[in-house]
Amino acid sequence: LIANLADVDELVEGLEVRFLANRDAHLHFALLSDFLDAAEQTLPQDAELIAYASEAITRLNRKYAEGGEGGEGAEDRFFLLHRPRCWNPSERVWMGYERKRGKLIELNALLRGSGRASFNAIVGNVDQLQSVRYVITLDTDTLLPRDTARQCVAAMMHPLNRPVFDAMGAHIVAGHAILQPRVGISLTSVTRSAYAQLFGSDAGVDPYTRAVSDVYQDLFQQGSFIGKGIYEVDAFTCALEGCLPDNQILSHDLIEGCYARSGLLSDVQVYEQYPARYGADVKRRHRWIRGDWQLLPWLSPWARDASGEWARNRLGVMARWKILDNLRRSLEPLATMLMLGWAWLFSNDPLGWTLTVVGLLVIQSLLRALTELMQPPAAAVPYRQHVRAVAGDLGQDLARASLTLTWL
Repeated sequence: LIANLADVDELVEGLEVRFLANRDAHLHFALLSDFLDAAEQTLPQDAELIAYASEAITRLNRKYAEGGEGGEGAEDRFFLLHRPRCWNPSERVWMGYERKRGKLIELNALLRGSGRASFNAIVGNVDQLQSVRYVITLDTDTLLPRDTARQCVAAMMHPLNRPVFDAMGAHIVAGHAILQPRVGISLTSVTRSAYAQLFGSDAGVDPYTRAVSDVYQDLFQQGSFIGKGIYEVDAFTCALEGCLPDNQILSHDLIEGCYARSGLLSDVQVYEQYPARYGADVKRRHRWIRGDWQLLPWLSPWARDASGEWARNRLGVMARWKILDNLRRSLEPLATMLMLGWAWLFSNDPLGWTLTVVGLLVIQSLLRALTELMQPPAAAVPYRQHVRAVAGDLGQDLARASLTLTWL
């Protein structure tokens, strides 16, 4: 989303950083952008923002043109794909069509030779993108470490990961059209505030102790798409063709991963920033929970398709369980608060029930600390230092639990 010139500078710089970390002749980098919602289709500053962004992308192409700066005949490596505002009668505002989900729909159409009319500003020769097979989609704050793009493409091209459709050509029965890397917390974001230091402390590169299994992937060969991953353009488009109605879905990534059969890349990691303030974190969670509850109709045997008509729901049992599990998780704070309210107002043992609720919040941290104390430390680490480290981690976990209880 572009609101001012500073946004353009930040986005272009981020694009250049991702390019420098992933130098490959077959990779291209694009800004897929919208303006902020507005009461009018165009605002006075729109033209200036598009011109500024266009010039910035053009400079990048000149800077990194093959054969030296300003080389002639070189392929464009950087692109600007900007969409105009469209009138949304449901929201009663001018906005980008279907927000991020609409961006991906119109990008896929552009990559297959159509959809130019969906963009009012295109910088770079998009004709050379007709052969693009995979798209790595990242949010503004998502970092792409060195050679991560190559690892994602290599995993997608593995024979066992290639999507296999059923006889009707609409449902993926094996392989994956989407692969979701692990998402870690960037080191720089946890130093911005005390809140980020406390709740985003597990940051940085730790490929050994955090390489844990995922139940969905290990048992059912399916992961969950959270919007930062790689997908195969043709398979993704085919799997989602006619499935999702307009103005119904905010959290598009989970249900897209269900239709396109997402897989988890546990040994490939990208990084994103952690919110610096509690208020920003709550707004983010509110957006996620709102989007999760908008998927409630997809738990039933029938759901609306892209035309708005009711049709048989193609999602399998595992996909519906993922949706239900997200809804369950969103109700945990409310359930905790209701238990405390019942204990204080109606129970004969309010203290016992209160301790039970508190125990639910801290039992995992206590058991983890106990397990680590029972295990011998590394050979070169004195046991006293090991105990001190475990106590520090436990204190941080208890501080998080205390704040979580306070914020109920």
